[in-house]
Amino acid sequence: MVFLEDFYGLLLLAHLFATFVLVGSMTHNLLCVVKYLRGKFGRQKLEALYVKVSFWAYIIVYIIGVLIYPAYRIYIRHYYFDPQLPWATGLFEVKEHWSAVGLAMFFVYYFLRKSFQPAEERDKLFLYVPLCLLLNVILWYKVIVGCYLTFLKGSLQ
Repeated sequence: MVFLEDFYGLLLLAHLFATFVLVGSMTHNLLCVVKYLRGKFGRQKLEALYVKVSFWAYIIVYIIGVLIYPAYRIYIRHYYFDPQLPWATGLFEVKEHWSAVGLAMFFVYYFLRKSFQPAEERDKLFLYVPLCLLLNVILWYKVIVGCYLTFLKGSLQ
């Protein structure tokens, strides 16, 4: 018996739902942050809310991912990817490494946003804007790879 095996489907669904929240909030956050570069600071409170939602959604997605990993490793990776598509296992591992890097970056991003007001402290935007963009790139990479691997697994059955 694998850890939380009986709840794999439910946890996977929760992982997906939390990912939708994360993608939506982080993408909207990026749209607000890009406006900061043009000197438009009208949505600072909304942007700060997006950061909070994104931060907690990322943590939830990460924790659920950790909980479903044992069942994934045995039932998906071991039976489907390793014997038939070993490169897919490598793609998944790269995705997970970026996930860990993204988690560390999210803590920096979250606490940076809590400590400054973009309109008054524009000098901090040189760190804040690229960090937001990089987190979005990591997030979208993880979503695209995750969807691709899900489709791959479905085609192998």
